Amino acid sequence: MDLAQWVADGRWEALLELIDQLPSASRLNEAIAQDDEAADELVKFSDQDDAERPAWSPRVAEFNLSNMLLVSLINEIKLLSQTVIASGGGKPKQVKPFPTPKTAIDRARERQDLNLFREMQSMFGFGK
Repeated sequence: MDLAQWVADGRWEALLELIDQLPSASRLNEAIAQDDEAADELVKFSDQDDAERPAWSPRVAEFNLSNMLLVSLINEIKLLSQTVIASGGGKPKQVKPFPTPKTAIDRARERQDLNLFREMQSMFGFGK
């Protein structure tokens, strides 16, 4: 793959798609994240409030066995912390598990659950 040839041929979409596939820890993404002018432009053109943005989750391509094990450890530590607080008579706050990648299967299950919920609502006369 000759990127100079892509530029000469004007294959901008393919080049942008290739750039989008770079790992989040790539030097390019680090340079963009550290560029004050780029940050100003991104903030200016950001049309979503923090509340409207979907919750962050790691990319599937960057989530391997090591990451899965680390997430499992993080969640267990959070649970252990809650247990220690409760054993001391305190009321632990509810903690959210560390996010994992969202796949099309996850989204399909969420849609299926939502459809089942709406069917149950309509069976009892709600949600009309």
